[in-house]
Amino acid sequence: MPSTTISSAPLSKRLFVFDFDWTLIDADSDHFVFEHLCEELYQVQLDAVGKVQWTDLQQRLLGELYDRGVSREDIERTLGQVPFAPEMIEALRLMKSQGAELYILSDANTVYIETALKAHNIDQLFTRIITNPAAFDERGRLNVVRFHGLDKEPHNCPLPCQPNLCKGLELQKLIDAQSWEQVIYMGDSTNDFCPSTRLQNKDVVLARRDLLLQKEITENPHLVKANVIYWNNAKDVLKATQSILGSTLSLSMPLTLPTSAEILSPVESSDSKARVQAVRA
Repeated sequence: MPSTTISSAPLSKRLFVFDFDWTLIDADSDHFVFEHLCEELYQVQLDAVGKVQWTDLQQRLLGELYDRGVSREDIERTLGQVPFAPEMIEALRLMKSQGAELYILSDANTVYIETALKAHNIDQLFTRIITNPAAFDERGRLNVVRFHGLDKEPHNCPLPCQPNLCKGLELQKLIDAQSWEQVIYMGDSTNDFCPSTRLQNKDVVLARRDLLLQKEITENPHLVKANVIYWNNAKDVLKATQSILGSTLSLSMPLTLPTSAEILSPVESSDSKARVQAVRA
């Protein structure tokens, strides 16, 4: 494993913002829970992709999961098994060690994300998790609601965002909250395109290769000002992190990074079902 020691002085105002499913973890957390706890309901999820509002579907299916005797402990134990690559954890720790602020911006839910992070002892690395609120009730039934609820005016984003969460809007709030020297956004899917358009030419988009975010960027390059690095796996993310944090260029100028050919590993074979799941968001 190459050294991750950075010789330059820590930069205290870098903002890293991450999607969760198929970005920080190598799974879709919604699918992961049902695939391991109830195959029948998992199939209902797969059949419903693109047909119903996703957060509302999860609320209904979690009720059915509870009715089938699945406990809070079962769900938490399953979330503790969510695949989190060691190199991804190393990259996150490196970012934090250099004074960066880390946020998660996801269409999953608070219980799924917080439980998975705690299982890997990295929950303390993140300043905030922006996602659909979830909580267990006194019976142990998990409930999840939309981040952008039906009681609010529609966000009316013209880009392909979900009605329950415009990631671009939420990222813009973070950008406007203070003066950042650089913003780095990492994602994989269609709803990660909107936040990618909010970045400037000194910023970086880390887009997972061969998934829908890359497709959106390729088809709409005029909407993305930031530098774009495509990645296959957590090893690539660690290399990109080392490159970004090791840069000595002035952040008032566009950041020069290794080309895709230099920073990406060879394309790896992947399970076709996993790739189908990755397009859900």
